[in-house]
Amino acid sequence: MTILKKMSLLLVEDEVSILEKYQIFLESYCGDVYTAQDGEEAYRIYKEHKPQVIITDLYMPKLNGIELAKKIRSEETQTFLIALTAYSDRETLLNVVDLHFSSYLTKPVSRTALLDALLKVSKQLSESHIIYLANNYSWDSKTKILFENDRQIDLTKREQKLFELLVKKAGVPCGDDEILFYVWDDDFNKQVTNASIRTLVKNLRKKVSKDLIQNQYGVGYKINI
Repeated sequence: MTILKKMSLLLVEDEVSILEKYQIFLESYCGDVYTAQDGEEAYRIYKEHKPQVIITDLYMPKLNGIELAKKIRSEETQTFLIALTAYSDRETLLNVVDLHFSSYLTKPVSRTALLDALLKVSKQLSESHIIYLANNYSWDSKTKILFENDRQIDLTKREQKLFELLVKKAGVPCGDDEILFYVWDDDFNKQVTNASIRTLVKNLRKKVSKDLIQNQYGVGYKINI
């Protein structure tokens, strides 16, 4: 259950009584819980907060759950989707499959069923080698590839090593000595100065949003998670 406490999710439901009931339950198990009452509001919250999981009713005003999922899937495939619906017609089921929903829960949804769906997602998250970062960035720790949404960002070998180190430190600043030994470990005899590190960081920052890599004065560099 502890992994659920690290999970961020968005609950989308147009019926206020159901929304409030689920919200109280989810907040007792999960980390950040955002709520929305229609698809347009949900999409705005998704763009701002990038929750790992979206639990959404499929039939809502303004922008329904299927349309919301299509907008998200047109941008990325990393967010986990869980469907809540009172309908189980063939067209709905086909959309759920095509849009890669993790679970399809028919209303009324019990707390046990909802918790089981979240535990299923948490297991996939714990086994995933994708690390989600601020500003729509993600890092594949297996392939050592950086993405902005689904767009791959090309990094040089040393930029890749530096980014890997910053991600491993998970927001803890890295000093020059640590960067030196990690990034230039294959060329230790080469004369590397603090200026070399500054140039490397500067070049890497040109490829990402300006606040993704932060400088903590007198301490070192860190990644914005």
